[in-house]
Amino acid sequence: MTTSRTLMIGGVSALALAAFQAQADDTVHVGVIGPTSGVFSFFGEQQRMGVELAIEEVGDSVAGHNIEVTFYDSQGDPEVVVDRLRAMQSRDDVDIVVGPVLGSTGLAGLDWARDSGMPTVISYSAPEDITMRDRAENVVRAGWTGAQPMFAFGEYVVEELGHKEIVMVGQDYSFPYNQIGGFLKSFCAAGGESVERIWHPTGTSDYSSILATLPEGDAVMYNGAGSDGLAFFQQYHDFGVDQRMPLIGGSNFFAVGDLPEMGDAALGGMSALQYAEGLETENFIAFRDAFWEMHGEDTMPLAPAEHGYVAFRMAIDAVEEAGSTDREPVISALRATEMPDAPRGPFYLDDYGNPVQNIYIYEVQERDGRLVNVPVETYEEVSQFGPYDPEEYMANEPDSRNFPPEDCSDPFYDEL
Repeated sequence: MTTSRTLMIGGVSALALAAFQAQADDTVHVGVIGPTSGVFSFFGEQQRMGVELAIEEVGDSVAGHNIEVTFYDSQGDPEVVVDRLRAMQSRDDVDIVVGPVLGSTGLAGLDWARDSGMPTVISYSAPEDITMRDRAENVVRAGWTGAQPMFAFGEYVVEELGHKEIVMVGQDYSFPYNQIGGFLKSFCAAGGESVERIWHPTGTSDYSSILATLPEGDAVMYNGAGSDGLAFFQQYHDFGVDQRMPLIGGSNFFAVGDLPEMGDAALGGMSALQYAEGLETENFIAFRDAFWEMHGEDTMPLAPAEHGYVAFRMAIDAVEEAGSTDREPVISALRATEMPDAPRGPFYLDDYGNPVQNIYIYEVQERDGRLVNVPVETYEEVSQFGPYDPEEYMANEPDSRNFPPEDCSDPFYDEL
């Protein structure tokens, strides 16, 4: 006589475990990571709100799979990011990752993703080498590189504003380096003459010594954001420098969250980004109104929210296209992403996994009682490489605090 028995594994029967695994196989697990605590929580909260809107629109299933979404707090810390990503894979059986958000955490996430093979959609993190020199096949981006919008802005500043000598004051770290690098390349190509760089440590609140000795130019650019940028803006006007030289900004300088404190003095301020809150397209208005319905009209959807929304849609669309959660077909589908109906405007991914997209030159204007960034010029299908050949671009050294050269007569610009 034979005896049958059920093998118990960790208190769960083998039959029950098999049933659970079969059920798990019918679920696509998406892990969303960004800072929802700490000093950078604003960016992570915006991403979360954008993803929540996408979840509502997508529904609870795709390609015969239930959708399960888990949010992870990166705390804005690269080490925490890696710990959370490891837990996603080893403990939580995540199939695809959306995020991270910040520059340093994006690079940490890239290193982990390359080793793990996990399909990953970087949402807002902008270091260009994520989709350039250090790119990985399983990693694509929903957002941008720091230089990408500034290729358009550098050209616009020369050709439309007529400025040929710029004095730049900027935060001393990698993202502003990349911003001014893109600006310089197109600014010089368009006939600009020089961009004098003045760097300051992050966390600076007193700019009196910089403003008292500021060189003369056609305009001043503040290359940074946050409390540093707000303090610079206020002191720039307090010192009366705005009467001598107009003030333009890097992509995050005239952030909507800071505009109420800047007040009417910000009106007419100009910069560039792949997203603008003052867009009036049908797709953007539908996104904005749905966002307000979910989160309230006091909260404007900013670029991190739209990029989180788009990144989640990219992930789900890839699973739908692949018809499964198998990594290879999902990664292939991600890399073939085209999104003609994105709120920011149409885009598709280049061969390196970064969007080719509209860049908007925007101006601070008042709309319905709010100060917002309104597009005044659109540059279509702008690449992360600008107008340059990708391989030649990547053969140059990465942008740094002293590269590219600030003098447009430097031989470097003749060789671009």
